[in-house]
Amino acid sequence: MTIEEIKKIAQPYVEEPVYSFEIEKELFEDPNGRANYNLKIKENVQNVFGVYVWVDNLTNQIIYIGMAGKIKNNGELGSHSIKNRLTASRGKDRLTKKDILTNDYVKDFMQTENINSLSFYIMISKKEEPPAFIEALLLYKYYKKEKRLPKLNNSF
Repeated sequence: MTIEEIKKIAQPYVEEPVYSFEIEKELFEDPNGRANYNLKIKENVQNVFGVYVWVDNLTNQIIYIGMAGKIKNNGELGSHSIKNRLTASRGKDRLTKKDILTNDYVKDFMQTENINSLSFYIMISKKEEPPAFIEALLLYKYYKKEKRLPKLNNSF
C-alpha cells in the first residue's frame, strides 16, 4: 500500500492539506542528534490530533501508522497531541525497565534497518472524527491489502 492510497482513505476524515517532513539518519550522527530530532518535531508538528504515518523514502514502504488524541468521556479530545506523541516515551524497555523515547526508537530502527531517510506524514483529524477510528481504518485497509501490518505496528 502506498502513502497516496493511505491519504485517499483518510481524506474524508482529515483536514487538508496532509503535510510531511523528513528525518534523516545523519541527524542522529551529531552528538545532539536526539535533541535535534525533538527540535525538528517541534518545528514541523503543531499541537494537533490525528494520525501520522512513517514511510521509508528509499522503498516507499509504510513503516508505521499511529495516532494521537483520544476522546474523553465529555466528548473532548485528550491532551496528547501528535507533537507530544512523537517526542514522548514509547514504553519501557523489557530488560532495563527504562523509558524508550521516540527519538531513540526512531534512531535505533533507522540504524538497525539501514534506513537513511523517513518521511513523517501528519494528518489532522476533522473536529468530530476520532483519531482512533482513522488509525483503525487505515490499519484495517492496510491489512486487507497487504495481509500483514506495517513493520512497526505490533498489533491491531
